[in-house]
Amino acid sequence: MKVSVIIPTRNRIGPLQDAVRSVLAQQVPPSEIVVVDDASDEDVPGCLAPLFEREPVRLVYVRQPEPRGACAARNRGVQAAQGDILMFLDDDDTWEPEKIARQLEIFGAHADVGLVYTGRLLVADADRSRVIGLITPKARGRLYPAILYGNLIGTTSSVALRRSLFEAAGGFDERFPAKQDYDLWIRCARLTRIEHDGGHHVRYTIAADPRRQISGRRDAHARAVRLLLEKYAEDIARQGAIGRRKILAAQY
Repeated sequence: MKVSVIIPTRNRIGPLQDAVRSVLAQQVPPSEIVVVDDASDEDVPGCLAPLFEREPVRLVYVRQPEPRGACAARNRGVQAAQGDILMFLDDDDTWEPEKIARQLEIFGAHADVGLVYTGRLLVADADRSRVIGLITPKARGRLYPAILYGNLIGTTSSVALRRSLFEAAGGFDERFPAKQDYDLWIRCARLTRIEHDGGHHVRYTIAADPRRQISGRRDAHARAVRLLLEKYAEDIARQGAIGRRKILAAQY
């Protein structure tokens, strides 16, 4: 299986280099790393080139002519990628060395599994070497409609999925200002069985200033919730009155 790792970035050279190093340090390296530059003001290719001088992993660099956000960058990265397994990594996160190997094992053993995710090691941006919390993966199997009640899978940095599933689900919905990952997981859960690797193979960064992360922006979160409730109104209605109230409570 050919693995493509897609990393969207904008004006975060230092964290981006750490993210790329964590991919290059994998026990099983990917075939390629696709870095999508969302119109940075910095010299991204120049900062990446030294990392790949002695590496067999192919670097694909794509530059957006103007900022369009992480969703559009990820979709653009998939267009440029050649792999049949897609993995996404945010530029402020890193992977533990066995992440790719463990997830490929599961795909190889289960042809009916289209998406595999991992748990997270929570770290602060001021000191990413110290783990301040754990999010352990639990949900597995056919997760629709249970996933309507909450994001059972987690962040994009945790997930590997078959390219065929990504395309069948329609990719990332670029209308969303937040919760883009959750929206895609809902559509994937309709189509496939989902597994987790049982580990904590992502170092997920918690920023001291929440405004630096989409997940910390209340206005973006509120707009995304409204869009989710509108997009999945029929699915939510089928859960009945009590189910609908639980879903609304979880989102708000």
